[in-house]
Amino acid sequence: MRAQPADEERDERRIQYLRAIFDAFPVPAFIVDDDVRIQDFNTAAEQLLGPEPEIALHRRGGEALHCIHAESDGCGKTVFCRDCIVRNGVNRAFTRQATHREQHHAEVRTKEGIAAIDLLVTVSLLPYTAEPRALLILEDVTRI
Repeated sequence: MRAQPADEERDERRIQYLRAIFDAFPVPAFIVDDDVRIQDFNTAAEQLLGPEPEIALHRRGGEALHCIHAESDGCGKTVFCRDCIVRNGVNRAFTRQATHREQHHAEVRTKEGIAAIDLLVTVSLLPYTAEPRALLILEDVTRI
């Protein structure tokens, strides 16, 4: 009879397994709360977040992703935020508990200035989390 690994070891293996899947996504993916605060992100998201991606944790998405509309009053606080596909997609995922997918034209600040990008935004509520969380995927479709 094969011995069962301890609960902690099993949990650690499960976490490593899920982390490997999350980091294998070729597009930026984030775990966010209902206010679009970044709780976690995958390897592909690091390039969007800048040279110190860890400072994005617990910040609102627009601020962490350099949205020009979040610069003055913060993400979720400007007149533009009412029409933000990312913020509204997260809200829909939490209220309807369904996957939401929509295209979004965003303007972000880069080293070179302001860049316009087109994103395919996918948001899906994550089941079985202690605190409600959603998976947010931002696929750059500007060149397509």
